[in-house]
Amino acid sequence: MNLTLAEFVSLVLFGSGGMVLVFSLVSRLLNARAERRALGRRMVCRLCLHAFEHQNGSGSKIIECPACGVLSERRR
Repeated sequence: MNLTLAEFVSLVLFGSGGMVLVFSLVSRLLNARAERRALGRRMVCRLCLHAFEHQNGSGSKIIECPACGVLSERRR
């Protein structure tokens, strides 16, 4: 198969453009997934309105606020 210079250049341009498109879509999907996980860990104290992130390691539904010590229930 013989390629002319114009065909080769157009093939390289379209191929690299396609790769950029695929990588940007994958990056956006991974970023959206990380944002959803971060929102799931975010808590706001019902008394002092202190915002903090709670790690889901313990799995308990009642979480203590690090600022004021009030127990808050985790909601989905």
